[in-house]
Order: sequence, then C-alpha cells, then structure tokens
Amino acid sequence: MPDISWIELLFVAVLALLVIGPKDLPALFKAGGKVIAKGQRLYRSVLRSMQQLEQEVARSNDPRSKDPNASAEQGWEHLLPEEVRNLPADFLPGSMTAEQHAERHRLIAQAQQQYAAAQQTTTEKATEGDKV
Repeated sequence: MPDISWIELLFVAVLALLVIGPKDLPALFKAGGKVIAKGQRLYRSVLRSMQQLEQEVARSNDPRSKDPNASAEQGWEHLLPEEVRNLPADFLPGSMTAEQHAERHRLIAQAQQQYAAAQQTTTEKATEGDKV
C-alpha cells in the first residue's frame, strides 16, 4: 500500500475538484465505484473457480471417490493415458520426431509382447508342475 498522508489526499481531492469540476465529480466517483465493484466481482469469481478446481483435483486424487476398494496409493496418474504414464524420465517434449516416437512405440509394444509370452510360459510351467 502506498504511503500517502492526509495532506496529500486532501491536495489530490482539491486538484480533482478544480480539474474535473464540482458538477462532474460525482459522476466520476460513481464510474470509479462501478469499476471497483466489477473488479471485486471478477476477483471473487476467480477465487470461486480456483476453489472449485482444488475440490475437483482433491476428489480425483481421492481413490475412495471412485472405488471404495481402491488402494490409497493410487493417485491422479491413473487418469493419464498409458503412453503418457510410460514416458521415460529423460523425455523432453518436442525433442523427438514422429518417426522416433513411432519406433519407440513399436519397441515398447514388442517388449510388452515378449513379457506377455514369458509370463504365459511361466504360468504354463507352473500349471504343469502342479499336474505332476
């Protein structure tokens, strides 16, 4: 807040009365009041929107809001698409060409297929061991 003394305020008021005139001064104050009221409404509206956004984020982070049996560790990350969740730690947006993205996606799909095949083989071996 600016440090303005009463004498400076009185000087500004007298100057405004002389420059604007006593006839137009009330209209100026009325217009200024409307601008300030509009600014306050806008400020309150932004605050309400931010509070609503905070509540929505809190609700989406609360695993109990969707599934009462969900684990407490599950956060907002599960809402992201799988390809975004699996980005490498050193990924920089815009640092790869479309071809590089396609190649990475192909390699990931290939690794997932190999993993699924290995899991299936392990499961089959375990069931064969149970049969013997």
